[in-house]
Amino acid sequence: MQLIAITGMLHQPKAALTRALIDALTTDTDRLALIDNSDIPLMLNDVTRRRLAGGCVCCSLAAALIPLVWRLDADYALLPVSSSADPQALALTLDSLRGGRVQITTIALIDTMTQDRHPHLARKLAFYSDIVLYEPFAYEEVVHAAVRLSL
Repeated sequence: MQLIAITGMLHQPKAALTRALIDALTTDTDRLALIDNSDIPLMLNDVTRRRLAGGCVCCSLAAALIPLVWRLDADYALLPVSSSADPQALALTLDSLRGGRVQITTIALIDTMTQDRHPHLARKLAFYSDIVLYEPFAYEEVVHAAVRLSL
């Protein structure tokens, strides 16, 4: 299974990228799941969805995320992550999931305000991600990159 974690501060870009990835990865043969840890629940009805609310998957919900991922019966899983996630703690949690069955790609969406007001956080998001996308966000490019990494 390919797990794609989507990080960043802003909800709308994460929701838009999640929708674009769902559209790109949905086929007749592949199974897709959504593990929703975003700050605002994603309203997507055409995909198997599990909501992990009330905390962040990097710390307080890590104990719920790990067995959930191991039990998922899917070819792809999308994980939009809460904006409160610490990039380093998230990387450690995701590393604990890596194995023969689970491959992980982390995408960071870094907006202009985060770059200007929180440059240390922007650097951490970029450092702990496989794919980094800066505002203005061009989703098509990152969708193609994520799909290529998952093959």
